[in-house]
Amino acid sequence: MVCPKCQSPNVRRLRGYWEDLPAESPNRRRYAPPDAPNGQPLVALVAVVVGIALAVSGDVLPGLVVAAAGLLWGAAMRRRSTRYQGSLTAYDASRICLAEYYVFA
Repeated sequence: MVCPKCQSPNVRRLRGYWEDLPAESPNRRRYAPPDAPNGQPLVALVAVVVGIALAVSGDVLPGLVVAAAGLLWGAAMRRRSTRYQGSLTAYDASRICLAEYYVFA
């Protein structure tokens, strides 16, 4: 494989290049894989369960609000997780030209 920009054969997988960088390298952060989304899916599940328990025990409106908030939180976390998986797949498919430090897929 050659670099599409400069035609250099000095090309590596981006992940492999990043893993071989020393910890003090300034390029360590620049070429790092995407950050994993933070958040606990268990929190959304607990919110839904608590909301249902509230609705069943007699506090219908607050229970539905808490359950809906839990569902919305879970949907947002799912969307972030899907977006992260896509960017991680693109990162894993990326290559870097070591002649010009050009990143391409």
